[in-house]
Amino acid sequence: MLTKNKKNKSLLQEILQILLGCAIASIVAFYFLYFTSISIANTYLYDKSILFTIIENTTLEIWIKSICFFAGIIIFISLFLFLLGQKISYLVYIIGSVEKLKNSNMDFSINIEGNNELTQLAQSINFLAISQKEVLKQEKALKEEREEMIRSLSHDIRTPLTSILSYSDYLKNKENITNEEFKQYIQLILSKSEQIKILTDKLLGKETSLSETIENGKLFIEQLLYELEEILEDKFIFNIDLSKCDNFKFIFKIEDLKRIFDNIASNIEKYADCEKNISIYVEHKNQILTIIQQNYIKDLTNKNIDSNKIGLKNIEKIINSYDGSFNVSIEEDKFKIKIVIKTLN
Repeated sequence: MLTKNKKNKSLLQEILQILLGCAIASIVAFYFLYFTSISIANTYLYDKSILFTIIENTTLEIWIKSICFFAGIIIFISLFLFLLGQKISYLVYIIGSVEKLKNSNMDFSINIEGNNELTQLAQSINFLAISQKEVLKQEKALKEEREEMIRSLSHDIRTPLTSILSYSDYLKNKENITNEEFKQYIQLILSKSEQIKILTDKLLGKETSLSETIENGKLFIEQLLYELEEILEDKFIFNIDLSKCDNFKFIFKIEDLKRIFDNIASNIEKYADCEKNISIYVEHKNQILTIIQQNYIKDLTNKNIDSNKIGLKNIEKIINSYDGSFNVSIEEDKFKIKIVIKTLN
């Protein structure tokens, strides 16, 4: 993250300090070399008993000064380039790190050095990289959530659509049908059509359904079980037990309840053995509604059915949104779903 320093130095100020330091070092080196060279020359001449004239001494001093001066300049330039090169190399490192950030999807951090504008630049780049990485992560999560919702709702739209087609085909091929039976099936078709409309609106981000208090919960559950049985009665035989379910009321979205039972029906149709009965047990006790659905698996190679199936995941997601619990278990060739929901009474 971007950190705050007590007081950031100016890069120009640091360069000026380097210049001043190099100049002082070169001057010190000049005088050191000059006086050392003069001392060595005088010692050498004295040892050799060589006497110079005033002009020769002056010429010698000029030569020594010139050599020491150029040596000082070389020291100044070398020292300045070395110290300045560290700043330039850090700048080059930052530029190279920007490329690494691009190539690694922001999964890289620039090492922080010094306390100047380059340091601030590195900190800012790190902060932007972390922010961009977080944005990309959120975008990916939103995309995955959106795709999951589309798969979920698309799956749930198929069940009422299948029911509509089934009811319509029944009415088309039924020769002797009473007016009451005709109205009943039309009402079921309208109900499923409305369900598809609500799910489609939700898919398009126009959800309008709200939670409401269902006063006669037992009757409503019975109606949903009747519709489930109606859809699958040509393939399966149901044993439905509501003997331990008294009347209750609870707060729920009607559409969510329909989705739960539609997904149960879809799961039965896909995996249940049609030669054996389907059992559904409903109990209400101590403000807890328990729904247990069991069936035999038609193909033992499909025993490892788990919540990765879209329908079961949809049920689990809905139940969890109401602080309920959802459990799937498989014992030998039996598949079991258990749903627990809190009620108001």
